[in-house]
Amino acid sequence: MSIINSLEWRYATKKFDPDRKVSNQDIDTLKRAIQLAPSSYGFQLYKVLIITDQTIKKNLVKHSYYQSQVRDCSHLFVFCSYKTVKAEHVDEFIGLMQEARTNDKEEGLKQKFQSAAKIKAYSIIAKADLGNRDPKDAQEWMKRQCYIALGNLMATCAEMRIDSCPFEGFKSKEYDRILGLTDRNLTSAVLCPVGYRSPEDHHQHRTKVRKSKERLFEEK
Repeated sequence: MSIINSLEWRYATKKFDPDRKVSNQDIDTLKRAIQLAPSSYGFQLYKVLIITDQTIKKNLVKHSYYQSQVRDCSHLFVFCSYKTVKAEHVDEFIGLMQEARTNDKEEGLKQKFQSAAKIKAYSIIAKADLGNRDPKDAQEWMKRQCYIALGNLMATCAEMRIDSCPFEGFKSKEYDRILGLTDRNLTSAVLCPVGYRSPEDHHQHRTKVRKSKERLFEEK
């Protein structure tokens, strides 16, 4: 099957079958898809909570305008961005980069010194950039990174014939309180319930409504 066929198959699932669960193996694949998502600077300034506890989901649905997907999905992915970016976030990534470059098959001592110098310069530039950003702008920037990862998750779900629904209709402050995010420098940014569509969800039979290519794209 092609990626286009998979994207045509997917829709924003409105009603999940609460009795069908995504296997642990498939969840591991979805985790890997999120892990491989690109992010600005490569920093991945977010954490993804995966909620399966039915008591927690029932509590969260109250703060999701009682939309049943939160309660009935197999797994609820909660993308949480950091509220403030810190030097330690940069240092963590730089450490990972140094480890990765050590494992690269570069030939010669000169190349290794050049790589180390470039990594050090990258760290200095990133810290200067992030340190000069307006705090509110930085928060919005970090939230946008979650949406890039969300795209990877949804596309992979479609390829695997797992249903999903991107979700902004929830009260972030209440989610943060219930999930213990308030004191962890994290805030819930966007949700994605995943699972399998209910046969009773009539939305799956509707024709997609999209702008034509002529109206959507413009080439110059």
